[in-house]
Amino acid sequence: MSMNVNQDYSQFYAGTEQLKSYGSNSAAKKDTLVKYRFNTTDEHGNKVMDKMSKEETMKAMNEISAQYGDSVIVQFSGDGLAALAEGKKFMSGREMTEEEASAKAARDAAFQAENVTQLENTHRIVIPNYETNVQLYNSLAGADDKVISSTMGIISNYLMPSDASGLSEQERQDKVAFGLEEAKYLAENYLDESHAADFMSAMETIAKYGLNGSVSDSGKVIYNVQEGQVRMSGAPSSYVDMESWLKANDVDLYNQINELNQSIINSKGGESHAAKFIELYTKAAKEILNASSDTKKDSDYADWKEKVDKTELPNTFQNVKYNNFQSFLESLQNQSSLSNSWISENINRFMKWLTV
Repeated sequence: MSMNVNQDYSQFYAGTEQLKSYGSNSAAKKDTLVKYRFNTTDEHGNKVMDKMSKEETMKAMNEISAQYGDSVIVQFSGDGLAALAEGKKFMSGREMTEEEASAKAARDAAFQAENVTQLENTHRIVIPNYETNVQLYNSLAGADDKVISSTMGIISNYLMPSDASGLSEQERQDKVAFGLEEAKYLAENYLDESHAADFMSAMETIAKYGLNGSVSDSGKVIYNVQEGQVRMSGAPSSYVDMESWLKANDVDLYNQINELNQSIINSKGGESHAAKFIELYTKAAKEILNASSDTKKDSDYADWKEKVDKTELPNTFQNVKYNNFQSFLESLQNQSSLSNSWISENINRFMKWLTV
């Protein structure tokens, strides 16, 4: 059946995801991801709709997007979109030649790249360690959205990937090194001097977290990144992380914060917990700062941090050039266990992150 572009789009709604916002840049305005999926069949294989024409696709995307405000990103996907169609025939009914089919595939790909929202790296990653997370996002304050999303891509794909199936340990380390080179490209070309050094410091620390990850038999990478010590203005370095300190010294406040966090997780749209959040965390911070100076370090954390600090970063790539993508690509090749085709593919992916 042909899609009625004036219909209620609710049947194509595929869920909403809350996005975390950081820094003072424009990315902070985006707090919600709304997903629409236009599949030609349902989960039982029953037909829902035909492939959409270019006009139907554009109208649906425009009408749906118009329903939401500036803080919402709308994602469109599904095999019903015209850009994803793989039709083999002209409207006349005759079969396409290989040349015609290839040209159509190229047009479809170009249409998809231009008009279908690509949301890779939209989600803002929270680094489990307090200090590193703060340093990373402070270093990105004021950066373009594309720099922030590229940073998320570097972390999730190269520095701390969730899966390492089929990779040798050398390949895993070389991917970490590759991710650091992409981070250096961002620092050299997209960040000012006042932010670039902190950015690279944070990314190198994240790389060390990645290098200390353990790979399970199934290929899943497990990262034992500890939350870390509270670092507030004037706080001595001996203070332990907030959760551990409260659990040992103020169980009531510890429970209040846990209950608040659960309320935030279960909250419905429009509810605000900001005031209570600030109240409880400020109270906790003051208690820790006013604690006696002989508070002992968490020995497990101290041992873990020492191990991370002593981790050596791989020096896989030498004499890398950061002046443009072509020289960047060429200078990375033939220096690692990663194939030149893999490097080329991933540099192109990086280029797309920075040009979308």
